[in-house]
Amino acid sequence: MIVTFSKGFKVLAIISLCSFIAACSDYKEVNQISFAIGVALDKEKDGTYKATLQVVNPSNVTSASSTGGQGPAILNYQGQGRTIGEAMWKSFEKLPRPASFPHLEIVVISEEIAKEGLLNALELFDREPDVRLSTAVTVSHNASARSILNALTPLNKIPSNSLISNLENIKKVAGTGQSLTISQIIQYIKDDGQEVAISTVALPKKQKSTGDLSNLEKASPTSPEIDGTAFFKEDKWVTWSKNHEIRPVLIAYNEMKSSYITASFEKHKFVTARLLTVKSKKYTTVKDGIPYLKMDVKGIAEIEEIKGLYTLENDKDLQPIEKCVEEEIKKEIKKMIALTQKYQTDTLGFGKQLSFQHPSQWKNYRKSWSSLYQKAQTEVHVDISIKTAGSRTHSNQFQRGETQ
Repeated sequence: MIVTFSKGFKVLAIISLCSFIAACSDYKEVNQISFAIGVALDKEKDGTYKATLQVVNPSNVTSASSTGGQGPAILNYQGQGRTIGEAMWKSFEKLPRPASFPHLEIVVISEEIAKEGLLNALELFDREPDVRLSTAVTVSHNASARSILNALTPLNKIPSNSLISNLENIKKVAGTGQSLTISQIIQYIKDDGQEVAISTVALPKKQKSTGDLSNLEKASPTSPEIDGTAFFKEDKWVTWSKNHEIRPVLIAYNEMKSSYITASFEKHKFVTARLLTVKSKKYTTVKDGIPYLKMDVKGIAEIEEIKGLYTLENDKDLQPIEKCVEEEIKKEIKKMIALTQKYQTDTLGFGKQLSFQHPSQWKNYRKSWSSLYQKAQTEVHVDISIKTAGSRTHSNQFQRGETQ
């Protein structure tokens, strides 16, 4: 017999195990420690900061088949202060047990704090030895960070777990989302020639509180949604773009696992294709003070759906579909480059590539790269091969009397 456990139960099991393997002098029972798994950071109208600390409620973290507590699996404690550090300490004061951070999974930063700067927001966590630098970071958009962390969803009783799973799943399956870790953000900001882009999380408009237990009883519960991408210059939020703007970033850094794309290839005909593998190479050089940026993209795709009458008899029939997918990807990348040039934020890392390919050029242009990037000439080539047309050769829309 195979026994399965919910993710929340696994979290409790890990927490319990850690308490057993800890050194005897530091040994504490699970019910003597508050295990922090999520933090939300907001800025209030009076200029102070509010920190929301999410801790596990062990009595209500149970497997789906067991009968445990009926309350929430987490408890949120808030503190307010003149600095983020003071706000965090104020939240600690409300805890019934000492806080423990080795299991911290995510930090949610509000849009207002992101516009002030990520480095200041993350300094406390970077200094804290118990915090893993692999902890994920995401940014809220048109919603407070605490409202994102408060959202209760039925498939995962722990909001921090649910948010992490959502970000990982959308990146893995759709290729349209990304969260960075504390260490990645700090490294990106400190490195010359590349900037930070992070998927933003929002709540559906005109929705009531998502932190009520009643939200767990709905067939269509309200939950946080990935609604776009925040672009940063150095460590400050400079602009935001909706939809799938993050995909060119994943392509540029060869981090895209899979993605779906829809394109028009003939009048009233559309194809939805799944990108199976996509690899890119970047080339950068500077001539007469003008940067020249080139990106070559190659990938393999398969057809998921064709809307409209179309027959696939041979490889030649695939060419119009391949071309339209290539053009759609090219358009997305060119749009991304134009957007980042406007705000002088080299999100795709062309400056970093210049430092690798032409160190002497980078030495000369490093300090002025932001302004140079704004007037760079760009070239994008995309080559997509469709290796399979699926289990049929015709689209499903055929005229009566025809066979397939």
